[in-house]
Amino acid sequence: MSVIVVSNGVMAADSYVNSSVQLGNSHCDLAYPFPKLWQLSALTRVAGVAGPLTAVAQLRQWVDNGMSPKNFPSNSGGTLLLLTKEKGLLRYKDTAIPYLHGNNNYAIGEGAPFAYGALFMGATAEQAVAAAIDGSPYCN
Repeated sequence: MSVIVVSNGVMAADSYVNSSVQLGNSHCDLAYPFPKLWQLSALTRVAGVAGPLTAVAQLRQWVDNGMSPKNFPSNSGGTLLLLTKEKGLLRYKDTAIPYLHGNNNYAIGEGAPFAYGALFMGATAEQAVAAAIDGSPYCN
C-alpha cells in the first residue's frame, strides 16, 4: 500500500501503487509508478490518495469531478487526504464526511510505522517517506 506522510504543512509520498491480478489459481500483486499527490488550486490545497491502483484512480476522479457526496466511491478501499490551509489535514475513508486531523503529524500505508518512527526523531515529511522506503518492502 506504500506510504503518505503529512507533517508541518507538507505532504510527501513514495511512488508505489499496487494492483492485484488473478493468474489462474494464483494471486499476484504488481507495482506501478503512479502520481498519488497532486495540487488542487494555487498553493491552497494538496491531495493524496493511498490504496490500490483502482482506489487511487476512483478517489482522484471523485475529487476532479467536484467531490459530490452522492458520488463518493465508498467501497474503493482507498483513503483520500486533503491538506488545506484553513483546516489542516482532512481524511476521507469510506464516506464523503472527512475526519479532521488538523495540523498533527499523520502517516498512512504499509510504511507508516517507519515514517512515524522517523517523525518522532524529528524528520521532515520527505525524510519520513525516505525512512519508510528504506525500511518497508511495500514502499518504493
